[in-house]
Amino acid sequence: MEESANIRRVLIFAQDDYSIEAMDEAAAAFGLLVRRTGRLDKLEAMAREFGPDAAIIDPDAISHEPARALQAVAGSGAILLLLGDPAGVSVDRARQLAAEQGLEVAGIIPRPIMPESLQVALRVLIGELDFSAADIGNAVMRGEMTAWYQLQLTRHDSGWRAGGAEALARWQHPVHGVVMPGAFVPVAEARGQIAVITDCVLQTAVQQLSVWHRQGLSFRVAVNLSPLMVTDPDFPERLARLLQEYDVPARSLLLEIPEPSLAAAPHGFLSMLARLRVYGFGLALEHFGSGISSVAELYRTPFSELKIDRRLVNQLTEDEDARHLVRGIIALARELGLSTAAETVETRETLEFLHEAGCDSAQGFVISRPLPATEFQAIAAQWL
Repeated sequence: MEESANIRRVLIFAQDDYSIEAMDEAAAAFGLLVRRTGRLDKLEAMAREFGPDAAIIDPDAISHEPARALQAVAGSGAILLLLGDPAGVSVDRARQLAAEQGLEVAGIIPRPIMPESLQVALRVLIGELDFSAADIGNAVMRGEMTAWYQLQLTRHDSGWRAGGAEALARWQHPVHGVVMPGAFVPVAEARGQIAVITDCVLQTAVQQLSVWHRQGLSFRVAVNLSPLMVTDPDFPERLARLLQEYDVPARSLLLEIPEPSLAAAPHGFLSMLARLRVYGFGLALEHFGSGISSVAELYRTPFSELKIDRRLVNQLTEDEDARHLVRGIIALARELGLSTAAETVETRETLEFLHEAGCDSAQGFVISRPLPATEFQAIAAQWL
């Protein structure tokens, strides 16, 4: 986008306070001037008087008069970003109306808003990152999307032992080397490509599981699953066939779903989770303890594991309240028949506390950084 480096003024139109605050804070962190409103008449006035370089619009907030709102943005000359599900009806309708106004949708910020996704979207917007949807698509076609593995330890009475890994997307770029997911996953989400990247990670992880199992290493691998995958109704069956092809038992694959995703998951997502459980896959609720899900919601969803929110884990060495809360989560999980996991474990003290508290598994830099499969196996051997 040639003009992206000149973007400094951002106009936000949304009515969800959480979304507005998140976007406002992220934009301010990049030194952008921000104006926000949830009223259509004010949007028109701000588009004229503020002169935005970019407008972030929630299609649900303009559903009563979408053409009028988009016309105001078109008249200002601002670049347009939409907030919502890239495969959703409201976003699709807004795309069509924008095209009628001569507006190109520069990107989509998926709900629920995650700080990392929003910050990367803004970095792309202001020209700090230049990866495009075409770049990502070509990388997938060339086989450059792969997985690295972060060691996960399982709790035993005598201590911790290697139990598996989390598979994390990496882009082996021919020019830039290894590109971290924060630089391309939000772009993929905005362009509806996240399912393709997830497929690449799943394919690589299942192949690697097959290798490890033939070597006598009964590891389990976790892979992040976006609610946007629900757009593929055959996903559970397709995944089951993949594991059958490589003779890997379904219990060896754990699918992690971020807790904030449940609040805005599309229709049919919970039924898809139930189908995945029927096939025998493990399901982990990631970032549990961030304060979004209720115990009632947890009870009615088919999860097998709770992954404790990283902010709580990071506070364990210095915050007694965090320690009480983590012990409570572990006790709750045990009562519900669920296992528990902790990520971003960065100190030996934290690892010792989690063992004493009864947490079932742990991962973090104090154990190992994410590594290619061959290097991972050498580190894992030290914990067998």
